Parts: sequence; C-alpha cells; structure tokens
Amino acid sequence: MFVFVFFQSAAVALAQTEFIEQGAIAAGLPLTSPIVIIANIIRIFLGVLGFIFLGIVIHAGFLWMTSGGDATKTAKVKKKLKSAVIGLLIIFSSYTIVSFVLNALLGGTSSQIQVKAPLQTYHEPLSGSLGAGIIESHYPSRNATNVPRNTKIFITFKEPIEPSTIMNAQGELNSTNVWIFETANETSLRLSGDQVKVAVNDEKTTFVFDPVPLLGNPTSDTNYTIALKPEIKKLTGGNAFVGTHSAGYGWTFEVSTELDLIPPHVVSKVPEHHAQEPRNVTIELTFSEAMDPMSSTGFYKDGQDPKFTNITVSDSAHPFINGTFEISNGYRTVGFTTTDACSKDPCGDLIYCLPTSPAITVVAKAASVDKTNPPQAILSTGLTDASGNSLDGNGDKSACGSEADQVVCTDGALNDNHQWVFETTGEIEDTVPMVMVLTPPKNAQEIDQNEPVEVKFNTLLKSSSITSSSVSLWPDPLYSMWFTPLKEDNTTAKFSTLFIKHPAFLSNAEGGHNYYPVMTQGVKSSYQICMYPAKLNKSACDGSSASQPYCCSGVPSSVACRTEETKANGEKGLLPGNN
Repeated sequence: MFVFVFFQSAAVALAQTEFIEQGAIAAGLPLTSPIVIIANIIRIFLGVLGFIFLGIVIHAGFLWMTSGGDATKTAKVKKKLKSAVIGLLIIFSSYTIVSFVLNALLGGTSSQIQVKAPLQTYHEPLSGSLGAGIIESHYPSRNATNVPRNTKIFITFKEPIEPSTIMNAQGELNSTNVWIFETANETSLRLSGDQVKVAVNDEKTTFVFDPVPLLGNPTSDTNYTIALKPEIKKLTGGNAFVGTHSAGYGWTFEVSTELDLIPPHVVSKVPEHHAQEPRNVTIELTFSEAMDPMSSTGFYKDGQDPKFTNITVSDSAHPFINGTFEISNGYRTVGFTTTDACSKDPCGDLIYCLPTSPAITVVAKAASVDKTNPPQAILSTGLTDASGNSLDGNGDKSACGSEADQVVCTDGALNDNHQWVFETTGEIEDTVPMVMVLTPPKNAQEIDQNEPVEVKFNTLLKSSSITSSSVSLWPDPLYSMWFTPLKEDNTTAKFSTLFIKHPAFLSNAEGGHNYYPVMTQGVKSSYQICMYPAKLNKSACDGSSASQPYCCSGVPSSVACRTEETKANGEKGLLPGNN
C-alpha cells in the first residue's frame, strides 16, 4: 500500500512537470528554459526519494525477518521503519510543496502557461510571421480550398529579401530554402528547383512562383504545403525570420481537380465612371480575384525606364501621368498614386494630387491571349490573374485580349481593356477617417471564435494603407498568432469596411483570451488623410488633445495603447505610434 501511495504522488508530480513542458511548447519556450529545468530537477529528486524509501522498507523487512526474535534488533528495525514512514509523509506532501515552489518560480507566467496549454488545439505551427512578423501577405491564403491546379503562388515580405536565397540567377526556385510539396509526402513529392519559375519585383519584396507542372491531379483534391526556411535572408543582411519566428514560416492549401479558365474582371473602382472628385483622390481598381503582381504593379515616370503601361492614367495635357501602381487587399486591389505632392495630412505626411481636369482617363489593359487556349495569356503586355488569364474588361466572362490579337470582342471592341473617365476639381478633401461600427464591440464576451474582426469607417480607405503594420490583432497574454487585414468598399455609399482575418480564437471554455485589434495613423482615406485625430463614433474620445493624442478603447490617453499584459510588465505600448 505504501508503494502504491508513493507512485500516485510521483505520478502527480510527473503530470505537473509534463503540463509545464506542454505549456512551454505552446508558449514557444524552449524546453531548456530555467522553469522547465527546475521542474525536471524536482521530478528527478522526488523519484530518487521514492526509491530510497522503497529500499529502506525492503532492508528493514529483511532485518526483521532475520532478527530471530532479538528485542534489540527488532527495536532498531521499528525505528528505521518509523523514519521511513516519516519520509513517506514528506514525499506524499510533495505535491503541495512542488506546486508552491513552481508557482513562486513562475510568478505571473504560471497562469499564462496554464492558459496557453489549450492553445495546442488552436495553434498553427510556423504561422506567426504572417502579420506579426516579416510576411505581409501571400496567395493562396492559409487553409484555402478549391485552389485551381494552374495557380501561381505569391509571397510579399515587409522588407526587401536577398533574391538568391529564394531563386537562382536563372529564375528557378531555391529548393533548399523554399519547399513546395504535397503535404502527404514532402520527400518524394517536393518540387525541384527547375520545376518552379520565380519572378521578383523591383523592390525585392514580392516573389511569384510559377510551378511548371500543374499542381495536383485531375481526379482528387490534393493538399499542398509551402515551407519558407530560416536560411532566407534580408537584402540588407541578417535572417528574415528572427525571434519567436526564427523557425521560418509555413502554410497549407487544397488544390482542386480543375483548371481556372475564367478571366478576371473589375468589380469596383474609385472614382466611379463620370464621378467628380477632389484632386487628391487615389485611383483604385478591385478585381474579382487575385491578380499577378508582376503584371499589375510598377511605376511610370518620364525619362525613367522601365515604364509600367499595363494600366495608364492620362488627360488632355498628360498622355501619361507619373505615378506608382501598388497591389494590396489580398492581391485583388491595384491603386495608383501620383508623384505630384500638393499638401500634407494631419500627420505631416505628403498628399499627392492628380491634375485638375474635366476628363481623366484610366485604361486597364488586357494581355494578349492564346487563341487556341483562351483566356490564357501569352504575353505580359496586360493584366493577368493568378492563373495567367487575361483581363475580361467588358465583364462578358470571356477574354478577347489586346489589339494585337485581332479578335473582335462580343461588344464589338477591338480589345478587352477596361476604361473609364472621371473629373477632378481643384479642391483637396481633408475628412479624417472615423470608426463608425466595431464588430465585435468593445469588451464583448463569448464572441464567435472564427469570425473576422470588422471595422466600418465613414469614408473610403486607401487600400495600400491597409497593411499588417497599420491594422493588427494581438492576443493578451501574447502568443504566436497570424492575422491578415483586408477591406471591402461600398463605392455607392462611399465607405469601407476592414476585415481582420485570424485563426480560431482561444475558446472561453478553455481559459479564453483578451484580443486587441489595433489601428494606427497609417490607416488613410482614399484621399490620403491619416486617421488622426483618432475618432470613434458616439464616443468622447477624439484624440484632439495635444496632451492625450491616443484613443485606447474609447478612452483618451497620453501614452500609446497597451494591453493588460503590457501594463503588467510595465511596457510602454503594444505598438509604436498613435493607436
């Protein structure tokens, strides 16, 4: 019975140590951390004491059996057994002792680890670099389904990357640092370097991977994994993946049995056709699907090559207006900003203006199509989607290409370009973006674990300003969690809604977490006006005071917004800047 009691108490100590190890893994802590080392030492120490106790009992029993009834020997044996029982009581109470010691060692971290243990159910390994780390976005998205077999893969980093760590000089994949494979078997089904063509933009931030063999197969859906290894370097030197993200980044998506032969079309644009707008408006086109960044981004500047002409902006005095074309919003929105600085916003950032004109014309050009396999493009002389389909400019669900193809479109046009005209006035719109509706609202409880966070604004937003630096989502206590901000426009009512996509939140039934969406001054309206002072509709917090420029959960603050965890740790703020 003594032995049974000993092993029960030892099992409790073992379970607690394993729980701490599990919490350390969920928290991203190494198992060699001081907390885990101390716990293991205590576990070993208790085990040694148990074996000593067992040895004493066996030895005492042997002496008693061989005492021959000698009263002196029997008394010594009884004394030894009494000491052993006292030792057993100490071991039996060890659970309380261990709990006290570990709680003292862990301090505030103890409750954090206890909460984090269930995160193993929700945690997606190697995911934290998206949003919180160096990765801004990628396509296909995490856990995407029904991805066509002929898709390309896009990855956009927040900082320039050394191309040689991702591709070789021949434009082939560096298969040592970037793995693309069928999830079921990474060894035999991993694509080799010559099986993937790679392109990179001028800024060295966006890479496009084009698998030469089609992904998947025509009979069954296939799950794929992309793994970015720790050896990928920044252009300026140093590792791209550092700190808690040092192991790299990975995600999976499911490829269907079908090819994508549906051309992309324009679903909304800013300004709208024949609209009258202030001259600091940002021109944007949002497409029905992700567009190839190599065909839809670049710049046009007189006297500087190469010039991007797949989208052109012009008026009677300017055949081509100088400016930059940027892609954002999950690679679905392309925006144009001129190089003509005309004012400053409340944050002191430059505002760029179009010329004052009664007719500014925007032309989004279709690429030449393969006449034997339309709408697949054969030249990069126009806009194409992630599957290489040329633009369907007139929205008739077919692509007849450019003038060079000499194909008459269904509407009688000689090309499938998308074109519209609007007017600019001499005015500058300076309305500050204001939050109208938060979903879930402040301090909400028992929210849906999987629904994206929504933020409705009073105005249209500039898509390229919606990045994971200006719009973010943080758990408190902090753990590795990806997030991606996107937006949808209502061009008729002229407002935008932000959506922050995220993994499943930690269930309230398993400890729960506080989650903090954060928006900084980097969020700008379509007129390039920053969100300052920060305003929340029907709130006294307007951030207009010079001494309290921050708006934290509706309360003016003199310091940057903080989570409960950062407050407890005495940290200055969750993120730098006005939130």
